[in-house]
Amino acid sequence: MTANENFLPKFRLPETQAKPRNKLRCQVRGYDVPAIPEERVRQRVLHWLLNHKRWTKLRLEKAYRWESDVNKSHIRTDIELLDETENNVVVVVECKHEEVPLSKAVEDQAVEYAIKSKAKHIWITNGEEHKFLDLGKNGRWKAVRSIAPIGEQYDPPTGLIAYPNRLASGDVAQYLDKVDLKPLNDPAMGQEREFTLALYKVIFSALEEKLPYTYDGVHLLEYLGVAFHQFSNRSGGVYFMRYADFVAATRGRVEAMSVAISMWGDQSIRLCVGVSKANRKHHALQLDFAKNCEWNDKRRCWDVYHDGAMSQVKSEVVLEAVREAGCGHWIYQYDDKEWVYLGELPGVQSATWKKSRKFLANLLHYCIIRTNLREARKP
Repeated sequence: MTANENFLPKFRLPETQAKPRNKLRCQVRGYDVPAIPEERVRQRVLHWLLNHKRWTKLRLEKAYRWESDVNKSHIRTDIELLDETENNVVVVVECKHEEVPLSKAVEDQAVEYAIKSKAKHIWITNGEEHKFLDLGKNGRWKAVRSIAPIGEQYDPPTGLIAYPNRLASGDVAQYLDKVDLKPLNDPAMGQEREFTLALYKVIFSALEEKLPYTYDGVHLLEYLGVAFHQFSNRSGGVYFMRYADFVAATRGRVEAMSVAISMWGDQSIRLCVGVSKANRKHHALQLDFAKNCEWNDKRRCWDVYHDGAMSQVKSEVVLEAVREAGCGHWIYQYDDKEWVYLGELPGVQSATWKKSRKFLANLLHYCIIRTNLREARKP
């Protein structure tokens, strides 16, 4: 990436009507903020950082005291990119309105932020143009064509949070807090917590396993690690979470698929599978744990199933698509209703990739079927 090219893809978040100005949901802060021009540029930068560079260790609007000017007591940085420890600022990013030229005054403002944050790199952008500054050995800032921390050859912090080596309560509580599932520390959420830990133990450690893996008509081609994504669903909901990313294929069709657990209120969880397309990202499945996961005490595992429910498509159509995909053996009947059986997930103590890969393969295969069906039925 150089200052002479615009490497930012076009991106704009949906906005909700409000007075005095529209609102948008910040990809990092997780709440609505005014949709002013500078904020739109910041969200475009964040989209690139999170989804293209996989840079998840960052913070917004950090306030610093300014002692030497009576006209300003604090300054706030737009975006700070942090190192792996999250204690040091690597890059300060200053975002301006698209129509604001990147002048010397803008550079001076960004340098003030870098001085306070102790960063050694500055990125200034209005979304269409870019300027980069590096702190030289003589303590002076100089314009450069590119900076290593956002370049092609630089590996940013991964955002991967290590699975606890010991399942002691303190380690688990800290882990769940870090992966934004703190409500699962409630003793009343014991089953949800155990299911989550078992699933994450498998999918977030898959880098150590051998892929591709083929089972029952689907090929798990590659595991890409962990990244933040923003997925939407048909009801208009937007989810921004840490997902495990896979590349899966069936019948010559390749999909980028992401798996995670999300909270559903404070009392339940959902198993979410997102699909990334060139022009959109959506959830292919949000599986309700309470409704679709049943513990089998004899086999010490969860049986995971689904009723085929899908927005704007009848369940019987989804089930027929499962049969057409050669997976009719997944379907069974219970209480005069047909269900799709996706497989079993062992309890957390015995969950391993080898014991759980069939379930994961079926889960992704089912979501490819649902995605194909969604696209085939577009008006």
